[in-house]
Amino acid sequence: MRKHNAVKRISSMAFAAAMVMSVVNPATIYVQAAPTADECYAEGYDVNVQLEAEGAVLLKNDDNCLPLAEGTKVTMLGAMSYNYVEGGTGSAGGQDDENTVMMNDAFIEAGLDVNEEAWSWLEEQCGGYRNNGDSNPGASAGEDSGDDIFGTGGAGGGDWTSYTTVHEFSSDVYESGKDVLTADGYTDYAVVTFSRSGAEGASPSMDYDGDGSTLTGSTYLELTQEEKDLLAFCKENYTHTIVLINSATAMELGFVDSEEYNVDACLWIGHPGEAGVVGVGTILTGRTNPSGRLVDTYAYDMTTNPTYYNTDDNRYANADNQTFYQYEEGIYVGYRYYETADSVGYFDSEEFSSIEFKNGTATGYEEVVQYPFGYGLSYTEFTEEITASDVSLEAHGTNSVTVTVTNTGDVAGKDVVELYMEAPYQSDTDNFGIKGVGLEKAKVVLVGFGKTSTLEPGASEEVTIEFDTDDLASFDNFGQGCYVLEKGDYKFNVQKDAHQWGEEGSENAASDSEAVTLETSIIYDESGDVADAEYAGARDSDVTVAKNAMDDVTAGDGNMLEGYLSRNDIAGGMATIMEHTSNEEPNEMLADGIAEALAVKGTDSVEYTFETYLKGEKTTVTETIYANGNNMMPFAETTPDGEDAAAVEDPLWDQTYYVVEGETTESGLPVVVEEEPTEGSYHKLTVDDMANVPIDTEEGLAIWDMLASETSMDEAIELQGNSGWKVPAVSSVGKSEEIAVDGPGEPGNGQYSGGTWFTCAVTIAATWNKDLAYAEGVAYGNQCVLYGIGNAYAPAMNLHRSPFGGRNFEYYSEDGLLSGQIGGNAVSGIMSTGTNVFIKHCALNDGDTNRGGNTTWANEQAIRELYMVPYEISIKEYGADGVMGSLNRIGMSWFHYGMYKTMMRDEWGWHGMLITDGDGGTGDVYNTPQAMLCIEGSMLSISNYINASATVDAYGDPTESVYARYMLHNIMRDALYQYCGSSDAAAE
Repeated sequence: MRKHNAVKRISSMAFAAAMVMSVVNPATIYVQAAPTADECYAEGYDVNVQLEAEGAVLLKNDDNCLPLAEGTKVTMLGAMSYNYVEGGTGSAGGQDDENTVMMNDAFIEAGLDVNEEAWSWLEEQCGGYRNNGDSNPGASAGEDSGDDIFGTGGAGGGDWTSYTTVHEFSSDVYESGKDVLTADGYTDYAVVTFSRSGAEGASPSMDYDGDGSTLTGSTYLELTQEEKDLLAFCKENYTHTIVLINSATAMELGFVDSEEYNVDACLWIGHPGEAGVVGVGTILTGRTNPSGRLVDTYAYDMTTNPTYYNTDDNRYANADNQTFYQYEEGIYVGYRYYETADSVGYFDSEEFSSIEFKNGTATGYEEVVQYPFGYGLSYTEFTEEITASDVSLEAHGTNSVTVTVTNTGDVAGKDVVELYMEAPYQSDTDNFGIKGVGLEKAKVVLVGFGKTSTLEPGASEEVTIEFDTDDLASFDNFGQGCYVLEKGDYKFNVQKDAHQWGEEGSENAASDSEAVTLETSIIYDESGDVADAEYAGARDSDVTVAKNAMDDVTAGDGNMLEGYLSRNDIAGGMATIMEHTSNEEPNEMLADGIAEALAVKGTDSVEYTFETYLKGEKTTVTETIYANGNNMMPFAETTPDGEDAAAVEDPLWDQTYYVVEGETTESGLPVVVEEEPTEGSYHKLTVDDMANVPIDTEEGLAIWDMLASETSMDEAIELQGNSGWKVPAVSSVGKSEEIAVDGPGEPGNGQYSGGTWFTCAVTIAATWNKDLAYAEGVAYGNQCVLYGIGNAYAPAMNLHRSPFGGRNFEYYSEDGLLSGQIGGNAVSGIMSTGTNVFIKHCALNDGDTNRGGNTTWANEQAIRELYMVPYEISIKEYGADGVMGSLNRIGMSWFHYGMYKTMMRDEWGWHGMLITDGDGGTGDVYNTPQAMLCIEGSMLSISNYINASATVDAYGDPTESVYARYMLHNIMRDALYQYCGSSDAAAE
């Protein structure tokens, strides 16, 4: 992982002629002409179409059903062909408006002959209008009789608070329109759309009733009976059936393979935004060769996924209905689980075959996983061969693998190169992980990827993938308490998908492999007691050695420590996990010590003792817990990492420093002095002087601290407590107020006329194209510049831990590296326009049921290797200057010191601005600005001050604490650093 250069932010604009921008650091002074509305719309449209054209994934194509010749007659069926889902709702929603491209128009533009009478009939059945608003109150069931099927809150844009109805017409409705739908010449091809939405504040139902009686016991992510009946209608009346999957989250798609329906082709399109269906049309007629690859694992039966049993509505019986999530699967999420379980034979075992899964899944991987992570078909064929490699696995070194891709088919197209690592498991169980068990490792892990340009038949192209040795290390929270790279045999496989790791000659053999042996384990610590290991110090991308910082979260809620899924015993672990149930009734007991800690109020504290593993053996640890479960407050005497809270330097306020004009230091920085010069030209230090001043050098940091010291404590308190949908002005140093808006789908959720509702994050990730992700970021940022937006609450970086995550549509993938590289490029694109980002929702906010205050338990290995990786990559490699926290608790703490302070600030050396998620009141449980203050963060709220009377009454006046004053000063410095990279700074 390359550490972001804190001195320069490289700018690359789509409107090069219209925008002139200097190449600078945070403190960039932007000299750019604002883009016009027409330019922004044209750019957004083009990028949106290209994202969909490269992101759609061809899942099935029997007998080369696709592409269709131009002029082919097709009939479009399904309520959601008319009312397709552009994107989910909530803070990542957008506006369905006159810019929305109807699906029939897109397909006609692509050259198809669409049955217009059938389309008119479909439009009539749907009530004559699209109901795809950005804040639907919840889809009303209604009668699927053709009279306003979508009621007052259609599912077209998702349901704001619930998933109540999948809309599809009954078979009687289709039979009544059969004459129109099967007009002469239009019975060769039926194109059917099945849609599923996503929403903030709720997760898809895991016990979905359809219309109230049809499918009790099924889930929202399966077909309803009406949808199955539509497929039967197509089989009876059309020669070929083509299905479009308009869902951002994985669905159960077994029907695609079923002889009962004879689906000929299936194309996953995600949520295409307002114009992405134009790209879909080009795939159907072959103008575009599909090159998208799945970013999630698609199982036939979701009850085979361990997260099915510990997601959704879970409550403790002994803690006032406190809700919780248990990430008992550890690192085994998505393909990491399915590929590892298959590698140890679990899917062929007696234990697996004895389980009565919901869909009666048979044994064997092919009966469990329908489409692996990374899967996708093309209209042509490619070969992939390693033609050069430099893989030495030296600590702090960079490795590379060069793959030559050749188009061996008859159609031009793009290919995705996926590089996976197989690491040794249980090579040293005495020193790493739990003794006798070892350090957990998935069978394969994605370590890099690349995408070719369009290759003509017979053409070849080299794709070189680089990766740092340090980034391959596992976090050994139960053993050494730091990152380690275990000795043993490693393989680096070029794979078509996550399952292509079999032995040479097998059906799932890798395209090519490179084998390397690491003779000596690498431990990323300064010293230790493992005799034959290399102690390499901190990883190159870290400022300090990364050590255990979340033992309390790893220990879990009293039910988890022995229950984490292990490669050593997949069958036993799954049996334990499957004992869970998710419902609204309290279903588990919380450890007494945690229940006591959660009940702490005011300035009281409690000593919380728990069990965990260290150096491979069980031990006990004691930590101090403060009000509402927080592990740090301003009045604490000691920080969670054992430092004296009062030992920090008491900062200066209301100072004046002077810039000596015409002079620079040896490193080219401005000369700043404390005393007013008696001669020569000089001026007071302001934000205008901070161009190219780094914050990650001692000299540069001193200047940033001087700038912060010119502000007042009152200004810092204002900034810390009143940063909701804005970042306040700091007049003492010339900082203006900045507007901040949601969200990842469209700047301002569609409140600005002419904005683009982009394809969802999942579709962007499915392109596996970093350059396209960057282009989307630039287009998004340009619209922010047009509207005067200085800060965007975007992109969103959580993982698809479960298909039942309500906001999966705004998160990229189940894989952290793919999410970080695609999301990081979007971040870079946005920031290149002078718009700041707040990547969100950090972290473990992977489900939306009970998200506010939900206690979330996971081991630190999974947190660091999976859930924090997108944030880490975006910050370290792409310079993300803002992060939004999450509404859930990390363990029992609202703002966990180990995650936000120790890991992000101290280890990563990050100096950006940290804010809460949306927050409204003062003095209640969640709204603890003092706890946020302790991790160097501000409140996304209106006037929720650390010294508000209700807060002071509860916790005391924090300004009396030197630690609080120190943190206020840092918060001010962080905000100024972020601001000086924004377009608002240029406006001054």
